[in-house]
Amino acid sequence: MARTQLQNLTEPMYYILLTLTKERHGYEIMQTIEKLTEGRVVVGPGTLYSLLSRFQEEGIIMQVSDEGRRKTYIITKLGTEILEGEINRLRQLISDGEGILKYGSISEEDDTTEDKKEIKDGYKTRKSIFKRPDDDILF
Repeated sequence: MARTQLQNLTEPMYYILLTLTKERHGYEIMQTIEKLTEGRVVVGPGTLYSLLSRFQEEGIIMQVSDEGRRKTYIITKLGTEILEGEINRLRQLISDGEGILKYGSISEEDDTTEDKKEIKDGYKTRKSIFKRPDDDILF
């Protein structure tokens, strides 16, 4: 059910779950994300603790220790499944984009169910289904 609610993770969601493949406390999660993304993604305390609370309620992460103000969390099996699903979704986006950029747009007259499967499975083996707009040359 949680995967249905979290069809697409935001960058903060994704990186929080990614960092929680190892036990970490809040400040460590923020620092790890900033370091991992070379400062491209910065998760503030408000966002972090709101998401940690939500993830914990949905069984995506669990608290493993509570030492005063320092609470430590780790991803659960459900959380790992959601993270893996998101990684697969992102791979598909990249594959689709690379195929179109490499070969051009998909020619509708050549579009068959089998062609769609080839596209979905990754890099294109049947180049003739890709045409550039207003171009008679197949790539």
